[in-house]
Amino acid sequence: GAIPPLVAMLTSGTLRGKASAAGVLRSLAVRNTRCPTAIAAAGAIPPLVAMLTSGAANAKEAATVILRVLACESPENRTAIANAGAIPPLVALLTSGSADAKEAATVILRVLACESPENRTAIANAGAIPPLVSLLKSGTVSAKREAFVALQSLASDNSENQAAMAAAGAIPLLFALARAPSM
Repeated sequence: GAIPPLVAMLTSGTLRGKASAAGVLRSLAVRNTRCPTAIAAAGAIPPLVAMLTSGAANAKEAATVILRVLACESPENRTAIANAGAIPPLVALLTSGSADAKEAATVILRVLACESPENRTAIANAGAIPPLVSLLKSGTVSAKREAFVALQSLASDNSENQAAMAAAGAIPLLFALARAPSM
């Protein structure tokens, strides 16, 4: 099929080729329920994680959306994403990415935080709490919802993260959002 050559382009193509391959893989991952498994099996996770730190904004956004789909698909993908070093660049996207990239990064971080206590610590240590709190204040409705759940996940059984959230001003925002009819 078309997926292995597209994944190969993520590592060996030109910047424009990488961005184009990521865009096509994004469409396949979002629109075809069988494609995420094939994308992960073709070895796409490491080059997609690498793309989070280099390349054009549209390529970063496409990589983030693909990784979101893969993270939500299976525990194996979540482990591979965390092991590939995705947490720091995902946290960086919370402040520097497009609205879609911020939301997708938030979803991935939420899913990774639910996966393990180690991920919760790594996500907080990478500096995710302040930008997630910022998303509670100024994100889109769906980004606010995702940030709310991500912060809940980060707080689960982690008193250090709970203290960091309180220090970042998250508590009143979380209470306000919990009472909002759109939540």
